[in-house]
Amino acid sequence: MSKKPVLLIDLLNLYCRCFSSIPLTNDNGEHVGGFYGSLNALQSYINRFNPDEVVVAWEGAGSSQKRRKKLEDYKRGRKMVGMRRGFETSDETEKEAFARQLNILKKTLDLLPVRQIAVKYLEADDVIAYMCKQVIKDRQKVIVSTDRDYLQLVDENTSVFRPVKTKINKEGEFIDLEWMHQKENIHPPNYALLKAVVGDKSDNIQGVKGIGEKTARRQIHLLWDNKKGYDAGDFIDWAKGRSEKKYQKYVENEDLIKLNYSIVQLQDLDISMTSIDDINGSYDKDVPKFNSYKFRLTLLEEDVSPNSLDNWVSIFSTLKV
Repeated sequence: MSKKPVLLIDLLNLYCRCFSSIPLTNDNGEHVGGFYGSLNALQSYINRFNPDEVVVAWEGAGSSQKRRKKLEDYKRGRKMVGMRRGFETSDETEKEAFARQLNILKKTLDLLPVRQIAVKYLEADDVIAYMCKQVIKDRQKVIVSTDRDYLQLVDENTSVFRPVKTKINKEGEFIDLEWMHQKENIHPPNYALLKAVVGDKSDNIQGVKGIGEKTARRQIHLLWDNKKGYDAGDFIDWAKGRSEKKYQKYVENEDLIKLNYSIVQLQDLDISMTSIDDINGSYDKDVPKFNSYKFRLTLLEEDVSPNSLDNWVSIFSTLKV
């Protein structure tokens, strides 16, 4: 079995970041930052991690419905992340540019030797979690996304690369088990428990009032028994057994914590057999051969011609088919 990793990419997460932060236009004055930036980032990740294969996960149609049955406001009212700098446009123009580039990106990816998976009613993190836990569980994997939900999937075979530049990590954060235990001070599966307690504003998940992340992290750490994972029920039972008054807030919010945990956790997925068949079927399909001619032609048609195009082609050609 190859020792090279499988690269698992949350593509919409990548595209949204590129669309909002890269103020690039083509010769016609059309914004192409999302399209160009996503391809440029993709080839850079392939060059960096030298994967055996690349799996791209998309949000499926109706992907939020399952969790909205539990929490009506889940991800509701999210605003599209628009062009942050370099442009002054209307909301309508931005939406058109967003959809246009996303459509071109999807067509371009069909020309690359990557696997693409989108399953109705499943979010990208559901697909990636199932891939990690079932389909390629014994292989080395690197998940690429800024979404911290993926930290709960880190194990001896799975790492997360967060392409967020900081003063300490100028090329992004590479998160493995050692990172989770030393810098996050939490065992990966328990990261879902942390989010269940403190909530997630970006997804409209309300946490326990009066409990901050620092406090919750420290108290969840007290559960740490030989790096074991705990669920919300374990945590509440532990809190019930504590005499200190500060732990009663968890008991009083038992229903909220258990609800939140059921929404954010990726360890025990609620996926139908139909969805499982769709994931397996998409993964088992033959990988498209790299059509470098059509790839170059597509870029030219969009008036996108990077100086490093030959290097892009060379890097995409390293992927097996």
